[in-house]
Amino acid sequence: LREYQEYGFKWLSYLIDNNLGGCLADDMGLGKTLQAITLLSKIHLIANKPSLVIMPKSLIFNWESEINRFNPRLKVGIYYGNNRDLSVFNNSDVVLTTYGTIRNDIEKFQDLNLESIILDESQNIKNINAQTTKAIMTLNSKYRIALSGTPIENNLTELYSLFRFLNPSMFGSLEEFNNIYANPIQRDNDKTVIEELRKKIYPFILRRVKKEVLKDLPEKIEQTLYVEMNKDHKNYYNERRSYYFNMINTQIKEQGLGKSQFYILKALNELRQLTSCPESKNEDIISSKRIVLINNVIDAVANGHKVLIFTNYIKSIENICEDLEKQGIKYLSMTGSTKDRQSLVDKFQNDPKYKVFVMTLKTGGVGLNLTSADTIFIYDPWWNKTVENQAIDRAYRIGQNKTVLSYKLILKDSIEEKILKLQEIKNELLENLISEDNSSVKFLTEKDIQFILSE
Repeated sequence: LREYQEYGFKWLSYLIDNNLGGCLADDMGLGKTLQAITLLSKIHLIANKPSLVIMPKSLIFNWESEINRFNPRLKVGIYYGNNRDLSVFNNSDVVLTTYGTIRNDIEKFQDLNLESIILDESQNIKNINAQTTKAIMTLNSKYRIALSGTPIENNLTELYSLFRFLNPSMFGSLEEFNNIYANPIQRDNDKTVIEELRKKIYPFILRRVKKEVLKDLPEKIEQTLYVEMNKDHKNYYNERRSYYFNMINTQIKEQGLGKSQFYILKALNELRQLTSCPESKNEDIISSKRIVLINNVIDAVANGHKVLIFTNYIKSIENICEDLEKQGIKYLSMTGSTKDRQSLVDKFQNDPKYKVFVMTLKTGGVGLNLTSADTIFIYDPWWNKTVENQAIDRAYRIGQNKTVLSYKLILKDSIEEKILKLQEIKNELLENLISEDNSSVKFLTEKDIQFILSE
């Protein structure tokens, strides 16, 4: 752990040692998940009951991956999807589930006695009257912790809802909270009441932003976000994958690996495109990555960050810009056909109202200085890591005085995840799997192709 993360863990430990709940509200990229896993590791040195971590569905596989990476001794189970089985609680230290699952299955959870509950992205319970919030309030556990980069988004009722979960008796009823705090603050801007509320919640919310812990951070942090395919996306992707699997196998049998390069390249290129923008092939399918990206961008912008988004496909740029517009986020976009690039760069660098710059990876990969951004999303990875690094280095360069956080979005059970696994197995592979001009697959063996195209 970094120094500030160790402090965060000790702060969380102190709270649970005193049977109190708290919200770790660190800025994105500072390792809230890691601090929570460290706390779970402490709890489960002696606990004999499971802990439950509740999160948006887009984070399930990231949590599983992080637990396996940082403490493989913690037995992790997943209660989510079509084959949900409560027996997972019998042989797991930590069970991962989603807000929607809790809402739908709350009756099954009523008799569970849990060691701890951790809410990730706890703003999901901001509406005290929502079914999901009501369901979560009824869960039984010894300890309660919340994680959120944006614990209060709109009004003080959200704060009440959060503390109703963390420390239920702290503010009494909603009516009492409104009379004592919300009304005097929101109606009269009463400074005395604001200060009183601030002092009351201060011990239970720990908030650090990047600039406060900069000396403790590396200059560049790279993370992978795993995204689960929605049902329609998965069906369509698997239909095309199966088609190419059979076609490539036939080609290799008939003509050999060398003479099948064109077909292999066509298959890889189409499957890559289908992971990020299936809309370009079928307008009825919506990319699974879009909701994960936009939620992360909203979070980043709310925390005062400027964002770069790189993708390989024009259709993806159109989709992302459409989503940003719906959220009222000011953005700029750039493709290979953009003429006056420098004026866009100057706007992004100097005008605070432009929060997001969306561009193709190759357009943004050379010659641009975008140091006003400190958060980067690689929407679809480029197999040549050098090209990816060049894009990240638009922000991570001389003149950058903030830590740069780079996220790579990877679609689970797709060609993207297969490529990552291949990279782990053979480090030297795929530096040029599909070279810069997308015309070489010479590093792939027949076994590699079977692996990439199989289920």
